[in-house]
Amino acid sequence: MMFRLGFGRRLRWRAVSGMLMGLALVSSLSAAGGADAAPGNRSLQLEQRSLPELRGMLDRGEVTSEQLTRFYLARIGALDDQGPTINAILDLAPGAIARARELDRHRDEGGHGPLYGIPFVVKDNIDVMGLPTSGGSMVLSHAYPEDSAHVVQQLEQAGAILLGKTNMTEFAASYGDTGYSSRGGITRNPWRLDRSVLGSSSGSAAAVAAGFAPFAIGTDTEGSVRGPAHATGLVAMRPALGRVSRDGIIPLAMSFDTPAPMTRTVQGNAWVLAAMAGRDDDDEATWFNDRAPLEHIESLSVPATSTPLEGLRVGVIEHREAGNRQIEARFARVLERFRALGIMPVQVTLASHYLDLWPGAVGPVHEAEFQPQLERYLRQFGEGQPHTLKEIIERCEALNQHAGDNPPVTPRRIRGMQYRLSERREGSPGYLEVVSRRIPELREHLAQFMADNELDALIFPTEACPAPPLEGGEHDDYECTAGEPFALGYIASATGFPELTLPMGTTRAGVPINVSLLGGERQEAALYRLGLAFMQDVADDDLLALPAMAPLKLPGQPPAISDRRTP
Repeated sequence: MMFRLGFGRRLRWRAVSGMLMGLALVSSLSAAGGADAAPGNRSLQLEQRSLPELRGMLDRGEVTSEQLTRFYLARIGALDDQGPTINAILDLAPGAIARARELDRHRDEGGHGPLYGIPFVVKDNIDVMGLPTSGGSMVLSHAYPEDSAHVVQQLEQAGAILLGKTNMTEFAASYGDTGYSSRGGITRNPWRLDRSVLGSSSGSAAAVAAGFAPFAIGTDTEGSVRGPAHATGLVAMRPALGRVSRDGIIPLAMSFDTPAPMTRTVQGNAWVLAAMAGRDDDDEATWFNDRAPLEHIESLSVPATSTPLEGLRVGVIEHREAGNRQIEARFARVLERFRALGIMPVQVTLASHYLDLWPGAVGPVHEAEFQPQLERYLRQFGEGQPHTLKEIIERCEALNQHAGDNPPVTPRRIRGMQYRLSERREGSPGYLEVVSRRIPELREHLAQFMADNELDALIFPTEACPAPPLEGGEHDDYECTAGEPFALGYIASATGFPELTLPMGTTRAGVPINVSLLGGERQEAALYRLGLAFMQDVADDDLLALPAMAPLKLPGQPPAISDRRTP
């Protein structure tokens, strides 16, 4: 079993072990010879390839799944713990190469889906049999689940190859330390190493942006996938609540929690969601058993006309809080491109409470559900593992006491968990009011609002501000005047409606920024078609298209690659 039980960048041995692993894997590629040496051929540029491109290469026999797997493992070993030290990966899965080899042997049998033989990574709050589910915490670094999460089983049944688990904000709750965990340290943004990756799925986003895997699974409660996608220029879908099972995932707030795919392209994202989705007897939120809106998303297409979105309407929200002039300029250009595609952007005024959902809906549910739901999840672990939030806090404090001047668990995280311990609210009248009346009303009223205005989606910048500098990072060209940059993102969390986020270029500082499309209830397929048309249209737009690869360089250095992405 290949474990990378890192204790953050504070311990030098983690970097040394990563260097040795990378050198060993690179050597194995070079020594393979013949077809097995294909990943060593720089002309393939596998780190730049999107999921659909890799699918085509596998089908044409230009590369094998074993070669892909070895390539990504070598790249992780060479770049995650040394060089730019992205800190995206916590653990590597045992048997990934053997599984890839086995899939290669059966490739000619046919009947395989688009994910067959494609490697991927998952966030460390998602159960994988044989690996710990630590939620990024050192106190759970030996917590081994009984089996893999439903979403992992779905992807492996589709033929995908698990490479490993990604770093994350500890327990998915930042307490001011977004992207940091006591196990993995701070996740760095591959586009600018001194910038944040924002939400708790930081390692999953950074892994795809750095070319460590063609797709990743994160979890989104209050923006934990959409924020990192915005910070790293990825395509991500927060699916409708219940579209994907949450069984086998450390909960944050089950009223909002959902796994979510992160990719470089719209079509690739749709493939992953199609494989993830489905009814699970262990998660009643999935029991609506309605796959009809997902039909045909494995072969997305848009009309081959100059105005493929003719007749569609998107709502541009008035009175939203702007926070950055460069984001606003890019957003205006996005609306121009949508108009050119035939879509009609219309100004709409949402009720004011939709613009400020944290205090009245999202926050109270988060605070009430975290502790009891976490403790129910912890029951699966045997003797010697913590089973309550109180035990977790005590072990964190003990770790810090032994660490001296460099405590692995930040004091404000411990204070935040202590606050949760003293504020048990699940079952309180206020909580019950929110989940039984307020949230259903928000859902009903938004659906009616979109119907009355004949809207196919709402459109807005995913966040009002770019990814901020890390502590000690350069503040050049950073502007954020919004009080709550993610205010509109809480709409999807509170209502359970799907939201697709798409890259819309970078700031002058080289940091990606995204635009979001919020759809009607369970309308992921409609959002994917809008996104596909947009991404195809802007592929050659110097302002809205991203370079093919994040530079993985220090601030001020130009990207090494200037090719544009394919849609």
